[in-house]
Amino acid sequence: MGNTNTYEYLGSYLDRLRSQGRYTFTGDEVRSEFSLNDEAYQKVIQRLLDKDRIARLRQNFYLIIPPEYAVRQTLPLGYFVDDLMQFLDRKYYVGLLTAAMYHGAAHQQPQQQFVIAEPPYLRPIKNQRQSILFCMKKEWDVADVEQQKTDAGFINISNPSLTALDLVFYVDRIGGFNRTATVLSELASEINVDKLTRTAQRFKQTTILQRLGYLLDRVLHKIDLSDALYEALDQRNFYPTPLNPGTETENKQAPNIWKVIPNIDVEAEL
Repeated sequence: MGNTNTYEYLGSYLDRLRSQGRYTFTGDEVRSEFSLNDEAYQKVIQRLLDKDRIARLRQNFYLIIPPEYAVRQTLPLGYFVDDLMQFLDRKYYVGLLTAAMYHGAAHQQPQQQFVIAEPPYLRPIKNQRQSILFCMKKEWDVADVEQQKTDAGFINISNPSLTALDLVFYVDRIGGFNRTATVLSELASEINVDKLTRTAQRFKQTTILQRLGYLLDRVLHKIDLSDALYEALDQRNFYPTPLNPGTETENKQAPNIWKVIPNIDVEAEL
């Protein structure tokens, strides 16, 4: 099969995948479908890249770029993240600022996309068109992860309660406590009181419950949510902890029910 014919057949193959609701493919699939040797494969893939028909996201993993995304040369995360994580053979969920955006709680479009994944470490995906950061977490309860429908199927995404806890857990990854408080203030209306208690009961990091409770109570004045969180926290032994563990403080006093030492000032940037 000549290169021109291969290109045309592969173009038709990609169109067929698109008609089935798929926006990704792997190099192994193409090699198998067309029985290509390495040289022929590299030539036809490069031609598709040059024509902006596809984009390489990871070695051997490609996005199919429909005409409406030709200028951007990438796709929204929801179009491909499930396929990508299956390709990488990792459990995952979309989290943090990206999950907050899906839940309608992002007053600014986050420039970086966040995916929570099981270890080992995954290199970020960063180029002119796409920025995806993988945050490692050893385990989570599937009850706190929802499936949300997208144009390409479904994605796993943290529910609003887990999203809130993760915003505090990964506070350094998303720009600090002021940004966390800002997003929490927008996310609060999406958090169900009963679900927050149950999710917090399943969340193992007690100091995160303390810090989130403090923020909801003392900074954002979301008393119904802070009460729900305290219901879970009150079932554990917990001890004084600084609000920001990365900031030194001589003050050892925690004058609140959360036993949080307020060693930084936090303001939601509304």
